[in-house]
Amino acid sequence: MEKKNLIYGRHVVLEFLKKHESMVKTIWTKDLAYLKSFDLNKSKIQIIKSTDQKLEKMFNEHVNHQGIVAEIKEFNYTPFSELLDFVNQQEKSFILMLDQIHDSYNFGAIIRSAVLLGVDGIVILDRKQVQVNPTVVKTSSGTAYDIKISKVNNLSNAISQLKDNNFWVYSTNLNSDSVDMRKVNFANKTVLVIGNEQKGVSNLVTKNSDVNIYIPSNKTIDSFNASVASSIICYEIANKLEKLS
Repeated sequence: MEKKNLIYGRHVVLEFLKKHESMVKTIWTKDLAYLKSFDLNKSKIQIIKSTDQKLEKMFNEHVNHQGIVAEIKEFNYTPFSELLDFVNQQEKSFILMLDQIHDSYNFGAIIRSAVLLGVDGIVILDRKQVQVNPTVVKTSSGTAYDIKISKVNNLSNAISQLKDNNFWVYSTNLNSDSVDMRKVNFANKTVLVIGNEQKGVSNLVTKNSDVNIYIPSNKTIDSFNASVASSIICYEIANKLEKLS
């Protein structure tokens, strides 16, 4: 049976260990040399020598574990009020809001790009939305632990609070009034809303947004994948807000 909160693969496990050692509970590895660059003598991490066969049996399906698996502590979400306090201390703030993303791989890829592009925090629903699970952590290359992620029970209420704190809300849509993202002068306090893989941004969230935006394309397909769309627009916003080093 698959253990709770397992991550695997040399790059993912070692990078996570480098940045978040205190969040690692146990490491199973077929080769202790993988850990030679870490001083784990005084660590509370349990190190277990294992084999490929034993590592494979830790999962319900075949995974490319590369000879190393780690069990990490449960992910801690940031209370929305704390996220608000954090972004209000900055002159320029960028929040990514996800409207019912269901796919763990999409969510993980979105998180990874958000961290790379200087997003200050992510807001998700506490239901009808994939949560931070081991697949999300693995797909994000461990960066889920590098960004503040808040859960709320109502996105529209969260939008209202953000607007009360001088944020402008931009939703991705292909409506008749949508604006080419390249022509938008994004506010110093920006919220970008990305919709789910099938239905996009919900009608109520769209109604409560300030501006609808779209990514220009040659239209040979209907739309971009959610994680790809998020990456493209996040780059555009981060560049205009001068968040890229």
